Amino acid sequence: MQTVQVKVKDLEGQGHCCHSLAESNAGNSSQTGGQALGQSSHARLHATAVAIGWLDNLGMATSTICLIHCLLMPFVITMLPILGWQCLESKNAHHLLAFFVFSFALFAIVPGYLKHRRSNILLSMLAGLSLVLIATFLSGHQLPERLELPMITIGNLILVATHWQNRKLSACEHEH
Repeated sequence: MQTVQVKVKDLEGQGHCCHSLAESNAGNSSQTGGQALGQSSHARLHATAVAIGWLDNLGMATSTICLIHCLLMPFVITMLPILGWQCLESKNAHHLLAFFVFSFALFAIVPGYLKHRRSNILLSMLAGLSLVLIATFLSGHQLPERLELPMITIGNLILVATHWQNRKLSACEHEH
């Protein structure tokens, strides 16, 4: 029984062991140096890292779109009827963007956390999501509208930074 370690990069670019897989050498006796040892397990881990990376990219894009939407809306609101895009000013548009921000955060950051176990990433996700969701769903009701833009801006910036860190921590270190 041999142990195969798959490394991922930490924020400083130094190796950080994220996985330690014990696999039997049965069936690999003709191969030297353990080159084939753990290839299928590493392929699964690499596929997971790639999927997390894509979801982090989508999460960063969605948070950025949400941020741009909220920052530009006061300036373009008068042009929406001319362009026929009144739907962008509705609460439903905010709820839809929040749904995607929430979904990509959950489906990228939580599996990433399960790989790298960095609690600061999970806490940052929770802080960013809390700000975005509170600003989206409580603005005008329990939350004064003047707090919506600052909260959603800070929340989305936190989420973009968190996705970025999560992607770096979840990526494979070596070339394929």
